[in-house]
Amino acid sequence: METTNSLDVLRQLQTLDAQLYRLRREKQQKPVELEQVKSEVASQEAESKSVESKFKDLQLAQKEDELDLESREANIRKLQSQLFQLKTNKEYTAMQHEIDSLKADKSLLEEAILRRFDATDQVAKERQLQTQRLTAAQQKLEKERVRLNQELELLNQKIAEIEEQRKTLTPAIQPELLTIYEKILVLRDGLALVPLLQDSCGGCHRRMPPQVVNEVFLKTKVVMCESCNRILYFDEAHSKL
Repeated sequence: METTNSLDVLRQLQTLDAQLYRLRREKQQKPVELEQVKSEVASQEAESKSVESKFKDLQLAQKEDELDLESREANIRKLQSQLFQLKTNKEYTAMQHEIDSLKADKSLLEEAILRRFDATDQVAKERQLQTQRLTAAQQKLEKERVRLNQELELLNQKIAEIEEQRKTLTPAIQPELLTIYEKILVLRDGLALVPLLQDSCGGCHRRMPPQVVNEVFLKTKVVMCESCNRILYFDEAHSKL
């Protein structure tokens, strides 16, 4: 088979392969996109757990304070009931002083309980908002999952179609040339065949010697760029650039 004909078919193959590489890159990116959304959900879940833990800790502390308050009130009542049983003014004064001290502590504890109540109320509101944010993130994840699955299905369909088209072209290319092309295709990320842009490689843009330019123009043999090793071809449209 003539080199000229092989190169012409190879150009068609390169067009298909360029599409394949682009579609495969898109396909590889889809799981990454999904992982990004999953990461958002995980972040919201962690935040929800943190807020929930804070809320429970405040509730527990508030319950402990309330029990402490009840205990103090019970002690005050107990001491007050004993006041009239005392026989001396000294004992009376000492117990009254103890009662006053307990009442002062009780007052401070009541203030602390009120502050903790406000804090608990604030965290409860934060907890509600965080639940809404988490729900929104989970809904977004589900929508993204559906969208990405649909896009993957479409990509797989396009890739399969192009791969079938590719099979119809490869038999028309010299086996040795096809082997070289496919090796370069892998090494150069899907771009193995490039036009000569005036006297420069269309892949790496390095200027080619006049002899190389002439060989590409003649199309009598396969010519490769001395720099990037891509296969070069002559094209009227590109030669005028």
